[in-house]
Amino acid sequence: MNRIKSLSWVVGLSMVAGILTAVPARADRSYSDITGTNIWNNTAPIFETDGTLDSALIERVQQLNQESERVYQACNTAIAQLEQNSPTIRRYSRQPGNETAAVPVACRQLEELRAEAQTLKLTLDEAVRSRSNPAFLPW
Repeated sequence: MNRIKSLSWVVGLSMVAGILTAVPARADRSYSDITGTNIWNNTAPIFETDGTLDSALIERVQQLNQESERVYQACNTAIAQLEQNSPTIRRYSRQPGNETAAVPVACRQLEELRAEAQTLKLTLDEAVRSRSNPAFLPW
């Protein structure tokens, strides 16, 4: 009986001590830390950079867009003409045929323009990367 009584005292006192230590840890008020110079809700500084791209580069992009649109239409027209002129013979065979389809000149030009556009995109990415120097980032 004495043992149960002392065990209940130990459990009860432990609960009271736990509650008393947990009460001061309660956070009912917000205390902002404005003791330093870095307050996190401020606006980031804007550093002066040259915001213009090379005019020749912009002109080349516009010229490439117009040229590729024209060549794309020509490629579509050439493919439509090939489909009209080709016979509609269906061939059933287990072996692949040795006939190769002729690729129109306009479609080859379109592929060359696509490759040129890819290199131009890499050039533009490099120009943007050089303009946005990570050393200028505020944090």
